[in-house]
Amino acid sequence: MAVEDAYELAYREAVRALEHQRAEATALQSRAGLLLATASISISFPGREAFAAVPALAWLAVLCFAALSLCVLAIAWPHADRNFNVDPQALLVAHLADGAPDAEALALDLIAHIAFHHRVNARRLAQMSSAFHTGACLLAIQLLLTVFAAAVTV
Repeated sequence: MAVEDAYELAYREAVRALEHQRAEATALQSRAGLLLATASISISFPGREAFAAVPALAWLAVLCFAALSLCVLAIAWPHADRNFNVDPQALLVAHLADGAPDAEALALDLIAHIAFHHRVNARRLAQMSSAFHTGACLLAIQLLLTVFAAAVTV
């Protein structure tokens, strides 16, 4: 395998990995929105009467809703360190400042930049995934509290 082919393969895989991360982040944000919508509907569905019978359950359900909302914010909030692309102009300018750009050095630098962003994004996606799992558990608890409150009033 030629060196150029190896660089091309590494570059394509690095770009593919960033695209996969972008899709994963978008999917997590979309599912987090669904969590919040489901929680909003479920907490309002039984009505005031159901929670009036057992106020402790009402407060626990509201607390779960508030914590779930914070989880959704943690997922949906834009972060400056999350980056799914590299500024090619800045990279080229940096190499032109040293004289005529070397294709191999430019390729290595580009792959290194993409790899750096991939590592940073991976940490951020792990945090987002953890927040999503926590939010899903809070939704389940909120639903159980809501169902129990509705059952007590019947």
